[in-house]
Amino acid sequence: MTEEERITMNALCIRIQEEKDYDKFAASLQELKQLIARKEGRFGRRTDVPDSRHSRPWRTVPAVVQKVLPPVYPEQLEKVEIRISTADELYREIRLENRLSDVDGRPVAMQTVASVDVTIEVNSNDTKALNGGSS
Repeated sequence: MTEEERITMNALCIRIQEEKDYDKFAASLQELKQLIARKEGRFGRRTDVPDSRHSRPWRTVPAVVQKVLPPVYPEQLEKVEIRISTADELYREIRLENRLSDVDGRPVAMQTVASVDVTIEVNSNDTKALNGGSS
């Protein structure tokens, strides 16, 4: 971290610990998340390190948004068709509502040919051990 980021992080941590107003607490927490995301971004992406955000067994696979599909009825949201290239041929496409939240919590939508990651998580009691280590 830069010296300025370190000072900002320390000030934010103190503010978060002492804040009694929820809206101010949430704003400080969001600012801290953005600061951490900037630091994380400087490391680049590493796939060999477990992701600490997951508390259950998980796997992430790359995918691409193939199509943006307009809503069939006015009250529906548009959908996206996402292609998971590592899936079996008959099961490579999934369709979901095209609604995400950005880092500030604002709604955003995916665009055609966007690269995405699809993460699957499962409860530990719904898994079994594999012989030979990693899969």
